Amino acid sequence: MFSIITCSIQPEKFNAVGLMYQQVFAGTQWELIGIHDAKSLAEGYNRGVDRARGDVLIFAHDDIEVLSPQLPQRLMNHLEKFDLIGLAGTTRLIAPGWVFAGPPYIFGQVAHPAPDGPLINVAIYGVPRRAIGGIQALDGLFMACRRSLLNRIKFDELTFDGFHHYDTDFSHNAFRNGLRVGVVCDINLFHQSGGNYDEKWHRSAEKFTQKWLAHQYPLPARKFVWAGIQVATKAECLEIMNPTYWDEAR
Repeated sequence: MFSIITCSIQPEKFNAVGLMYQQVFAGTQWELIGIHDAKSLAEGYNRGVDRARGDVLIFAHDDIEVLSPQLPQRLMNHLEKFDLIGLAGTTRLIAPGWVFAGPPYIFGQVAHPAPDGPLINVAIYGVPRRAIGGIQALDGLFMACRRSLLNRIKFDELTFDGFHHYDTDFSHNAFRNGLRVGVVCDINLFHQSGGNYDEKWHRSAEKFTQKWLAHQYPLPARKFVWAGIQVATKAECLEIMNPTYWDEAR
Protein backbone atom coordinates (compact mmCIF):
# COMPACT_ATOMS: atom_id res chain seq x y z
CA MET A 1 0.00 0.00 0.00
CA PHE A 2 1.18 3.53 -0.85
CA SER A 3 0.72 6.37 1.65
CA ILE A 4 1.11 9.84 0.13
CA ILE A 5 1.68 12.57 2.73
CA THR A 6 1.09 16.16 1.66
CA CYS A 7 1.06 19.38 3.66
CA SER A 8 -1.49 21.71 2.11
CA ILE A 9 -3.36 24.81 3.28
CA GLN A 10 -5.18 25.43 0.00
CA PRO A 11 -8.24 23.18 -0.49
CA GLU A 12 -8.27 23.66 -4.26
CA LYS A 13 -4.68 22.44 -4.57
CA PHE A 14 -5.28 19.49 -2.26
CA ASN A 15 -8.43 18.45 -4.15
CA ALA A 16 -6.67 18.75 -7.51
CA VAL A 17 -3.67 16.69 -6.44
CA GLY A 18 -6.03 14.09 -4.94
CA LEU A 19 -7.83 13.68 -8.27
CA MET A 20 -4.47 13.31 -10.00
CA TYR A 21 -3.42 10.54 -7.60
CA GLN A 22 -6.70 8.71 -8.22
CA GLN A 23 -5.62 8.27 -11.82
CA VAL A 24 -1.94 7.61 -11.11
CA PHE A 25 -2.59 4.91 -8.48
CA ALA A 26 -5.67 3.35 -10.08
CA GLY A 27 -5.72 -0.40 -9.44
CA THR A 28 -3.45 -0.21 -6.38
CA GLN A 29 -4.02 0.33 -2.69
CA TRP A 30 -3.22 3.88 -1.72
CA GLU A 31 -4.17 6.68 0.63
CA LEU A 32 -3.67 10.43 0.63
CA ILE A 33 -2.94 11.97 4.01
CA GLY A 34 -3.41 15.72 4.10
CA ILE A 35 -1.84 17.80 6.85
CA HIS A 36 -3.64 21.14 6.71
CA ASP A 37 -2.24 22.85 9.81
CA ALA A 38 1.46 21.97 9.75
CA LYS A 39 3.69 24.09 11.97
CA SER A 40 6.50 23.20 9.57
CA LEU A 41 6.98 20.66 6.82
CA ALA A 42 9.11 18.52 9.14
CA GLU A 43 6.42 18.58 11.85
CA GLY A 44 3.66 17.93 9.34
CA TYR A 45 5.45 15.02 7.72
CA ASN A 46 6.22 13.40 11.07
CA ARG A 47 2.54 13.66 11.96
CA GLY A 48 1.64 12.15 8.60
CA VAL A 49 3.99 9.23 9.20
CA ASP A 50 2.15 8.45 12.44
CA ARG A 51 -1.15 8.32 10.52
CA ALA A 52 0.12 6.40 7.49
CA ARG A 53 -0.85 2.75 6.98
CA GLY A 54 1.17 2.06 3.84
CA ASP A 55 4.30 0.03 3.18
CA VAL A 56 5.71 2.77 0.94
CA LEU A 57 5.57 6.38 2.11
CA ILE A 58 5.66 9.30 -0.31
CA PHE A 59 6.35 12.87 0.79
CA ALA A 60 5.24 15.29 -1.90
CA HIS A 61 4.30 18.92 -2.45
CA ASP A 62 0.69 19.77 -3.20
CA ASP A 63 1.47 21.57 -6.48
CA ILE A 64 2.85 18.70 -8.55
CA GLU A 65 1.51 16.65 -11.44
CA VAL A 66 2.90 13.20 -12.26
CA LEU A 67 3.57 12.97 -16.00
CA SER A 68 5.20 9.56 -16.35
CA PRO A 69 3.16 6.35 -16.63
CA GLN A 70 3.35 3.32 -14.33
CA LEU A 71 4.34 5.30 -11.23
CA PRO A 72 3.57 2.49 -8.71
CA GLN A 73 5.71 -0.03 -10.61
CA ARG A 74 8.55 2.42 -11.14
CA LEU A 75 8.55 3.27 -7.44
CA MET A 76 8.74 -0.38 -6.45
CA ASN A 77 11.52 -1.09 -8.96
CA HIS A 78 13.67 1.71 -7.56
CA LEU A 79 12.93 0.87 -3.92
CA GLU A 80 14.40 -2.57 -4.49
CA LYS A 81 17.78 -0.85 -4.98
CA PHE A 82 17.47 2.23 -2.75
CA ASP A 83 16.19 3.00 0.73
CA LEU A 84 15.21 6.59 -0.14
CA ILE A 85 14.61 8.11 -3.55
CA GLY A 86 13.95 11.58 -4.92
CA LEU A 87 13.84 13.30 -8.29
CA ALA A 88 16.78 15.67 -7.91
CA GLY A 89 19.86 15.79 -5.71
CA THR A 90 23.61 15.80 -5.38
CA THR A 91 26.46 13.36 -4.83
CA ARG A 92 28.54 16.14 -3.21
CA LEU A 93 26.88 18.30 -0.57
CA ILE A 94 28.98 21.44 -0.08
CA ALA A 95 26.33 23.98 0.96
CA PRO A 96 22.79 24.18 2.40
CA GLY A 97 21.37 24.08 -1.13
CA TRP A 98 21.94 20.78 -2.91
CA VAL A 99 22.21 22.51 -6.30
CA PHE A 100 25.22 24.59 -5.28
CA ALA A 101 27.59 21.67 -5.89
CA GLY A 102 26.96 22.21 -9.61
CA PRO A 103 27.84 19.80 -12.42
CA PRO A 104 28.98 17.07 -12.49
CA TYR A 105 27.62 16.39 -9.00
CA ILE A 106 23.91 17.19 -9.46
CA PHE A 107 21.34 14.89 -11.02
CA GLY A 108 17.69 14.66 -11.95
CA GLN A 109 15.18 16.66 -13.96
CA VAL A 110 11.94 18.53 -13.22
CA ALA A 111 9.49 20.49 -15.40
CA HIS A 112 8.40 23.99 -14.28
CA PRO A 113 6.26 26.72 -15.83
CA ALA A 114 8.38 29.22 -17.73
CA PRO A 115 8.43 32.48 -15.72
CA ASP A 116 7.98 34.72 -18.77
CA GLY A 117 5.30 33.01 -20.83
CA PRO A 118 3.13 29.95 -21.52
CA LEU A 119 5.98 27.53 -22.25
CA ILE A 120 7.35 24.83 -19.93
CA ASN A 121 10.96 24.70 -18.76
CA VAL A 122 12.44 21.23 -18.40
CA ALA A 123 15.32 21.76 -15.97
CA ILE A 124 17.92 19.07 -16.64
CA TYR A 125 20.52 18.71 -13.88
CA GLY A 126 21.99 15.41 -15.08
CA VAL A 127 20.34 12.28 -16.50
CA PRO A 128 23.07 9.80 -17.46
CA ARG A 129 20.86 6.82 -16.60
CA ARG A 130 17.51 5.96 -15.01
CA ALA A 131 18.86 6.07 -11.45
CA ILE A 132 21.96 7.48 -9.76
CA GLY A 133 23.23 6.21 -6.42
CA GLY A 134 25.59 7.69 -3.86
CA ILE A 135 23.33 10.70 -3.39
CA GLN A 136 24.12 12.86 -0.33
CA ALA A 137 21.04 15.12 -0.37
CA LEU A 138 17.69 15.33 -2.17
CA ASP A 139 15.18 17.96 -3.16
CA GLY A 140 11.92 17.49 -1.29
CA LEU A 141 9.31 18.07 -3.98
CA PHE A 142 8.86 14.27 -4.13
CA MET A 143 10.60 11.66 -1.98
CA ALA A 144 9.69 8.03 -1.33
CA CYS A 145 10.89 5.30 1.02
CA ARG A 146 9.79 2.11 2.70
CA ARG A 147 8.28 2.37 6.16
CA SER A 148 11.30 0.65 7.72
CA LEU A 149 13.45 3.72 7.00
CA LEU A 150 11.25 5.81 9.32
CA ASN A 151 12.19 3.49 12.17
CA ARG A 152 15.76 4.77 11.85
CA ILE A 153 15.41 8.46 10.98
CA LYS A 154 12.72 11.12 11.20
CA PHE A 155 12.30 14.69 10.03
CA ASP A 156 14.05 17.11 12.40
CA GLU A 157 11.15 19.35 13.41
CA LEU A 158 13.06 20.84 16.35
CA THR A 159 15.81 22.36 14.22
CA PHE A 160 13.88 23.03 11.01
CA ASP A 161 10.72 24.69 12.25
CA GLY A 162 9.82 26.34 8.94
CA PHE A 163 9.43 25.24 5.36
CA HIS A 164 13.03 24.92 4.20
CA HIS A 165 15.82 22.32 4.55
CA TYR A 166 13.55 19.65 6.02
CA ASP A 167 14.33 17.64 2.87
CA THR A 168 18.06 18.27 2.62
CA ASP A 169 18.41 17.43 6.30
CA PHE A 170 16.27 14.27 6.12
CA SER A 171 18.02 12.88 3.06
CA HIS A 172 21.51 13.83 4.25
CA ASN A 173 20.76 12.17 7.59
CA ALA A 174 19.84 9.01 5.66
CA PHE A 175 23.12 9.20 3.74
CA ARG A 176 25.11 9.74 6.94
CA ASN A 177 23.43 6.67 8.43
CA GLY A 178 24.66 4.49 5.57
CA LEU A 179 21.31 4.20 3.82
CA ARG A 180 21.11 3.96 0.05
CA VAL A 181 19.88 7.29 -1.32
CA GLY A 182 19.20 7.69 -5.03
CA VAL A 183 17.94 10.12 -7.65
CA VAL A 184 15.57 8.53 -10.15
CA CYS A 185 15.16 10.12 -13.56
CA ASP A 186 12.26 8.13 -15.02
CA ILE A 187 9.64 9.48 -12.60
CA ASN A 188 8.77 12.77 -14.23
CA LEU A 189 6.87 15.63 -12.59
CA PHE A 190 5.52 19.03 -13.49
CA HIS A 191 6.06 21.34 -10.50
CA GLN A 192 4.31 24.70 -10.22
CA SER A 193 7.06 26.23 -8.07
CA GLY A 194 10.66 26.90 -8.94
CA GLY A 195 11.83 27.55 -5.37
CA ASN A 196 12.34 30.69 -3.32
CA TYR A 197 15.65 31.72 -1.76
CA ASP A 198 14.22 34.34 0.57
CA GLU A 199 15.25 35.55 4.02
CA LYS A 200 13.56 32.58 5.70
CA TRP A 201 15.54 30.21 3.47
CA HIS A 202 18.81 31.85 4.50
CA ARG A 203 17.95 31.66 8.21
CA SER A 204 17.20 27.98 7.79
CA ALA A 205 20.42 27.56 5.80
CA GLU A 206 22.40 28.85 8.78
CA LYS A 207 20.86 26.14 10.96
CA PHE A 208 21.69 23.49 8.37
CA THR A 209 25.28 24.70 8.12
CA GLN A 210 25.69 24.57 11.91
CA LYS A 211 24.31 21.03 12.01
CA TRP A 212 26.09 19.44 9.07
CA LEU A 213 28.53 21.77 7.31
CA ALA A 214 30.41 23.65 10.02
CA HIS A 215 33.76 22.60 8.57
CA GLN A 216 32.86 22.69 4.89
CA TYR A 217 32.18 25.33 2.28
CA PRO A 218 30.06 28.48 2.81
CA LEU A 219 27.06 29.17 0.61
CA PRO A 220 28.43 30.27 -2.78
CA ALA A 221 27.70 33.94 -3.52
CA ARG A 222 26.66 33.37 -7.11
CA LYS A 223 23.57 32.55 -9.10
CA PHE A 224 23.27 29.29 -11.00
CA VAL A 225 21.29 28.95 -14.23
CA TRP A 226 20.71 25.31 -15.15
CA ALA A 227 20.68 23.85 -18.62
CA GLY A 228 17.22 23.02 -19.84
CA ILE A 229 14.84 22.86 -22.75
CA GLN A 230 11.64 24.82 -23.34
CA VAL A 231 8.63 22.95 -24.72
CA ALA A 232 4.99 23.81 -25.36
CA THR A 233 3.16 20.80 -23.92
CA LYS A 234 3.48 18.25 -21.11
CA ALA A 235 3.57 15.48 -23.70
CA GLU A 236 6.73 17.06 -25.09
CA CYS A 237 8.13 17.10 -21.56
CA LEU A 238 7.93 13.32 -21.46
CA GLU A 239 9.73 13.00 -24.78
CA ILE A 240 12.59 15.15 -23.47
CA MET A 241 12.70 13.53 -20.02
CA ASN A 242 12.96 9.94 -21.29
CA PRO A 243 16.00 9.81 -23.60
CA THR A 244 16.46 6.81 -25.82
CA TYR A 245 20.07 6.25 -24.73
CA TRP A 246 18.85 4.87 -21.40
CA ASP A 247 17.78 1.68 -23.16
CA GLU A 248 20.65 1.39 -25.60
CA ALA A 249 23.43 -1.16 -25.06
CA ARG A 250 26.42 0.63 -23.57
